[in-house]
Amino acid sequence: MRKTRRLDYARRFASYELEDEIEPSSIPLDPVYSRGRNHSKGNGNVSPFCIGKILLVVILAGIVLTAVVGFGSVDLAPQHRTGPGSRGTGTKPPVGLVGTMAPSFYAVSNIAEAIVSSNHTYTGAIGTNSDDFIVVQIAYSGGSGGNLPNISSVTDTQSSVYSRAASASPGVAANFWEQAWTGRASSINSTVITVSPDWAGCQTPCVTSIIITMTVGQYRGVAGVGASSTTAPSTSSNSQSVSIIATQVNSTLVELLSHGAYDNCGIDAPQPDAGQTSRNCFTATTERTELFDHSVTNAETYIESYTWAQIEVQRGIYLELKGTNSS
Repeated sequence: MRKTRRLDYARRFASYELEDEIEPSSIPLDPVYSRGRNHSKGNGNVSPFCIGKILLVVILAGIVLTAVVGFGSVDLAPQHRTGPGSRGTGTKPPVGLVGTMAPSFYAVSNIAEAIVSSNHTYTGAIGTNSDDFIVVQIAYSGGSGGNLPNISSVTDTQSSVYSRAASASPGVAANFWEQAWTGRASSINSTVITVSPDWAGCQTPCVTSIIITMTVGQYRGVAGVGASSTTAPSTSSNSQSVSIIATQVNSTLVELLSHGAYDNCGIDAPQPDAGQTSRNCFTATTERTELFDHSVTNAETYIESYTWAQIEVQRGIYLELKGTNSS
C-alpha cells in the first residue's frame, strides 16, 4: 500500500503543477513589457522561469517513482555467510577447491642391453624436463655361473640420487632380477643415468659379469610413490597376477614387467585387463621389458593380470604413483 500511495501522490503533484503553470491565454503581450511584470497565474504567459519549474517538478516526480520501484526490488532476506573464524556453512560456494590430479605419462626410453663385467657400472642417457618423475626399470641376469650382485645405487649427472622403489627376485641364486628405482629431474637437459652393481657385497661365488638392460619411464604431476607390489615366481609361467591396494584416488598404477626374450615382441605383447595402456615393449638379447599403466579412480584393491603366449621366467613390479594437489 505504501508504494501505491507514494506513486499516486507523485502523479497528482505533477498534474497540479502542470495545470497551474500552463493555462492558455488569448491576450498577446509585448515581450519587453512581460519581462517587467510580476508573473502570476492570471497573466497567461509561460515564462522561462515557469518552464524551469515544470522541468524541476517532472524530474522530482521521476526520482520519486524510481525510488519506489527500486525499493520494491530490494531483497530484505538475511544474507547467510560464514565470517572469518566462525563455524557453520554458508550459501556462497567455496573458492579454490583442492583436488588431486592423476599423474600423466610423458615418455619412455630403452637403454641398449650390455654386458657389464665385475667392478664396472652400466649407463644410459635420456632427455628430461624440469621436475619429471623418473621410473628406472632394471632387468639383469648372470653372464656367467654364480650369484647375482644387488644394485647398490642409481645416480645421474643432474646430481640426482634415486631411491629403490621395489625389487623382484626369488633370491641371489636365481639367474634373473628386476628392480625399480625412482628419481626426479632437476632441469630441462639431457642426463646420464648410472647403475652401480654391488660387486663388493656380492655373495660368493659371484658372477663375473651380468647382462643388463634398462627402461626409463617419465611421468609428470607425481607427488611420490604410494603402494607397491612385486612378483618373482621361482618357476616359469605364461601368466602373471598380483594384488595392489591403491592408497589415493586419482593416482596411476605403473606395471613394470620383465621376462625371457623372444623375437616377436611387437606382435605378442601381453593381453592386459581392460583399462591398462601399453607404453613400451622392448626386446633385448636375454630380457624383455614392458611398461603398462592406468589411472586409479578409487582407493581399493586392484588385481593386475597378464598372459603371454609361451611359458617363460618372469618378474613383475607394480607401483602406485600418487598425484599432486591442485586448486
